[in-house]
Amino acid sequence: MRFPTRSFRLLVPGAVAGLVLLVGFFQPAKADDPQATGKFTTVLLDAGHGGKDNGGTSGSERPFQREKDLTLDTVFRIRDVLKKAGIRVILTRDADYFIELDDRVAMANKLGPGGVLISIHYNAVGGSEVRGAQTFFWHASSHGIATRIQRHLVAATGEPDIGVTRRRLRLTRNPEIPGVLCECAYLTNPVENNLVANPNYRQRIAEGIAAGIIEQYKIGDAGIPSVPEIWAPMSRATDPRL
Repeated sequence: MRFPTRSFRLLVPGAVAGLVLLVGFFQPAKADDPQATGKFTTVLLDAGHGGKDNGGTSGSERPFQREKDLTLDTVFRIRDVLKKAGIRVILTRDADYFIELDDRVAMANKLGPGGVLISIHYNAVGGSEVRGAQTFFWHASSHGIATRIQRHLVAATGEPDIGVTRRRLRLTRNPEIPGVLCECAYLTNPVENNLVANPNYRQRIAEGIAAGIIEQYKIGDAGIPSVPEIWAPMSRATDPRL
């Protein structure tokens, strides 16, 4: 997926006509709400793309790799680490088949309070210079876990830290539960493509992401600066890429 934006910021996209952002629109969560502290009981792991949708590829870089294969492998590895930590895990897909984005959102919403969605992706762009890891979120309740995942992913891999970015995407805006989207590395960068081809490196990626999830599971948003809730229309397939 192509998200070249760097650093964390509150994104107010001017490219979307009629987009209305209202800060502080929602009532604060109650203290006994699992999402009030960022804690959860179930993790829905989403392997991006699949089936007819290859996602990004390494293009002319060798070895040739498809995003859909790497996301599934990484999700399996994250699942194993989380299950050892005693965390309940559900997968949106467990093989090479395609699931519509709205169906992935529906799966997340079925979990209700106490669920969290983590969508795994690998990036690809037109050039070969860009590299690094980046984590996207939209809802204020997702900021804590997005921050922890980004920190641990960068620490585990040594990749450049592109940052935590607030972005209105189908899998960050539309779910009713906290949701983040992780771009683990750039397949179009020769260094990162070679690293990601190594199963041991993908294990490091998985362990970094899992460490962030486990830390959030244990202590919630403690120590993470809060951000305001922002209202915006649901993200749609017809929206321009933000």
